[in-house]
Amino acid sequence: MKKYILVIALIILSACQQKPTKVVVQEPVISEGVTAEKLLKEKVVILDARPAFEFNLAHVPGAINVRWEDFSQNNPRSRGLLQGDLFALARRLSLVGIDPDTKVVVLGKGAQGGGEEGRVAWTLKVLGVKDVYTLLHTSYREMNTTKETPLVQNKPYWKPQENESLIAEIKDFKKQIAKPGAVILDVRSSQEFALRNLSTDKGVKASVYNVDWKEFFDGKGLPQSKIEGVLREKGIPKEATIFVVSNHGVRSGAVTYALQFLGYKNVSNVAGGYEQWK
Repeated sequence: MKKYILVIALIILSACQQKPTKVVVQEPVISEGVTAEKLLKEKVVILDARPAFEFNLAHVPGAINVRWEDFSQNNPRSRGLLQGDLFALARRLSLVGIDPDTKVVVLGKGAQGGGEEGRVAWTLKVLGVKDVYTLLHTSYREMNTTKETPLVQNKPYWKPQENESLIAEIKDFKKQIAKPGAVILDVRSSQEFALRNLSTDKGVKASVYNVDWKEFFDGKGLPQSKIEGVLREKGIPKEATIFVVSNHGVRSGAVTYALQFLGYKNVSNVAGGYEQWK
């Protein structure tokens, strides 16, 4: 009898400690008809990914200040990688009113920043939050005339459904690009690309292209569909297997989010970027 009770206890304990479910999500294109004006009228949770100093100077009423680093590892050598405990990240999001079904708008600096709002949006998508949008802080604030600060209502703790298709682990990335067929999309500036890029590595057989991350977003911070034409001209079809790379996975996280938003189904962020490659 005692042995039977012990077995039952072990089963319950192991169930409590299981890892977040990993899924490959094939989501429909959600960008059609989405505008900053429409988002303003909807019930959303607003995150602001700008530095705390700028947020404290001026911010949209009800916005919650977050940094992309809040979701990433503290080790300087792996700062682009997400924290290992995704349950902890999900619990923190639940305390600011976010669960997988919450509509979230992430504000940032757009081309004046470094892709921080897109990186936060990518993180939310990895965790399984379905409706996430990026916008410029200034464009949203100019339209927002309300003086009332909406109350944040906590959500019950939820289990993250990790969308592993949006993340390229460095080991898998190296295997995939050692053979032809895949596409490496380097989204750093042309100056950074000229100094160092993977096309010069003899072990890389994948095609390497450079498109600045800023080209993936419009004047209000939303992903823009005209980038599809730019990629087609470079020979990158929508069904291509695309690995997005930057220095630490911030700008590449923003671009991965944008492409997934626009309906690219085989795109992933090399989260650690060149730092992990080294």
